[in-house]
Amino acid sequence: MNINTPIKQVTAVPSPVNAEESVSQEPLIQEAGIEYAELWRVIRGVLVVWAVAVWLLLVMMPGMQQIIDIGSAMLHLPHMFIGLGLVGAIFASYSLRSDAHLLWFLGVLLLIAGWM
Repeated sequence: MNINTPIKQVTAVPSPVNAEESVSQEPLIQEAGIEYAELWRVIRGVLVVWAVAVWLLLVMMPGMQQIIDIGSAMLHLPHMFIGLGLVGAIFASYSLRSDAHLLWFLGVLLLIAGWM
């Protein structure tokens, strides 16, 4: 059985940061040259284009190919319309700059695309 024993000697690790030098993090971020707000605007646009491509390629086209009669239409059309509604919601959240809703709608659309 292992018994916890207290350490008898205090160990100190020297810090590479000097406490007297207060260096702000802002110059380091500005030197990197990455503007995350600009990058996120581009990523948001790419995500919207990706969502439309996912709906077209993984939901609408297979759904249209599988419809051969009224029974199969009743089976596949609701998923196609749900996906179309999600694409509309993605466009609405993109234009309203609602990023959390945009990501949620993208996730649900991907689940429906995987199900199709």
